[in-house]
Amino acid sequence: MVNRRKPLAFDTTMRNPARMANFISILRMFEHQMLTSDLIFDIEAEFIRQKVYEPTRSVLGTYLREYQITKGKNPKFYKAEDTSPDASQKVLNGFMRWKEGEPGEVSREDIRYLLKNTLTKHGEAGYDYGWEARFKTHIAFMNELGFINIKKDHPILISDNGKLLASKYSDGRPINDFDDAPEKSAYLSAFTRYQTNNPWRHNTIEVNFLTLFLNTVKYLDDKYDSKGISRKELPFFIVWPNNDYKALGEYIHSWREKFGFRYSDETIYQYAMNTLDDSTDNSVRPATTEFIKSKKRDYKPSKLTHESPDDIMRKLRQTQIISLRGNGRFLDVNTFESNKIEHVIKTYSKNNEQFIDDEEMYFAYMGKVDPKLSFESETITDEQAHAVLNIKRRVLHEWADTHSWQILKSEIIIASNKGSSDDELLMQIEKPTRMEFLAAVIMQKALNNAEVIPHYKVDDEGIPFDHASGGRGNNIGVDIDVYHNNTHALLEPTISPARSFQVEHELPSIVNHIVKSTEVNLAEGKYGVPFAIFLAGKVVSPDVGTSVAAFKATSGAEIYPWNADDFAEYSQSVQSLEDYAVLRDYAKGIQLPRRK
Repeated sequence: MVNRRKPLAFDTTMRNPARMANFISILRMFEHQMLTSDLIFDIEAEFIRQKVYEPTRSVLGTYLREYQITKGKNPKFYKAEDTSPDASQKVLNGFMRWKEGEPGEVSREDIRYLLKNTLTKHGEAGYDYGWEARFKTHIAFMNELGFINIKKDHPILISDNGKLLASKYSDGRPINDFDDAPEKSAYLSAFTRYQTNNPWRHNTIEVNFLTLFLNTVKYLDDKYDSKGISRKELPFFIVWPNNDYKALGEYIHSWREKFGFRYSDETIYQYAMNTLDDSTDNSVRPATTEFIKSKKRDYKPSKLTHESPDDIMRKLRQTQIISLRGNGRFLDVNTFESNKIEHVIKTYSKNNEQFIDDEEMYFAYMGKVDPKLSFESETITDEQAHAVLNIKRRVLHEWADTHSWQILKSEIIIASNKGSSDDELLMQIEKPTRMEFLAAVIMQKALNNAEVIPHYKVDDEGIPFDHASGGRGNNIGVDIDVYHNNTHALLEPTISPARSFQVEHELPSIVNHIVKSTEVNLAEGKYGVPFAIFLAGKVVSPDVGTSVAAFKATSGAEIYPWNADDFAEYSQSVQSLEDYAVLRDYAKGIQLPRRK
């Protein structure tokens, strides 16, 4: 493979650490096995069977007898394994059984049948056209981050850091005592070491992206009191050729002196393109018309100014050491994680390794766990905890005061379902976390004098970057505690529409939270037994209602399910927390007539 100068671009198939953990928890079943074509079909079938990857009906549910893959003297063809007259119907029936069933319900062999008689029209070097090539896209970024070392006709290897990433997952799903600290620790360790010149992504640019970003931010903050990097300045990081953060910092400062923070996408594209031109220096000037014309197909304006910056912001936020400022328009160091930031800068700033094509050496380097970047063993003082809580409260009240009911209802519907937000800040928050944040804001707006205590993780601006963790240590695992007058309620949002997740995972966890919260309340002599508000985009009916009734009959735990849109609408007229303790019609379970 020929090395060439390319802007920074991350694989977008795996957008967050949790998704990678889902896949690795399944790959563990096949560790050390030789990756043959036949095994790829087994693994891909397991991905689909457990619904960590869900192809559409037009692909997995549509039978294809034959397809010409290549042309020429010796063309290659795909041919279906089943050529019987009813093969098309069998494929559709098999797809529908899988689509309508729960994760893991359909057998691996049934999914293999679908894979052998359908085709995803996708190609990748070194892998057969179709489902094999699709498998390669699933593993590509995990290879780059050193969580795995997987290539065809070699044993499947998972690093210590990869095992840490997936340690709280099984069969593609979180385990009951889920805690996301291991996956966050593993991701930070990996992204800290990540470099653009690696065996899986050949590039003449030699950049350790995270340390380049941190050093540049601190340089500008210290020298020019800049308060972070504008999202619109990220294209300069994408094209910068080396780890010289001082030169990059001075470039950005000169850019600001010339343009401030008001400029068009076309302008920043022209200037960023000049940095990619090896025939010019890195002074602040636009690229020549000839260079832009010759490279515009490789470096598309929309990718350089929007798609790649958005992806980089997402990945930086997932490290939990980067804060959002200026209503989501600027990125800065998260002062809550100063120790980790200093360790990253001190240890990895001058650590660009020359691996050339040695995947094994790269895997050994990337796959290590750095204990100093762990979120698992963190302890904070009472003073620090109080400071964090005050920041959360301030942000909740600010949002409750400045955002209308119409906007909050619209945004929580987007967060809990499909769709995209146009809000510059909300679009940077992953949907599970965004759902918790908006639920807390709505509750605060509904009951201004209530004490709303969300347990999602925030940066030093109070902006959420991760949802609440499961129970660990003294943490019960509640998403949001709400106290109003003498009443205590647990607000438990989820974006999952799956019956299995709502009924088998969420509800039992909520009952456990009610039990543990009751013990704490009774020990402290206040509030007594709390009730829970279970909030979903759409409550799975009647299964959730039936389970809620069963839990109440057996334990006394009171859980009231709410659809997100109904919750937002209803909240506009509540007078007390007790008003939420009502069973909506869609949340009622099956009620059989009494036997005579």
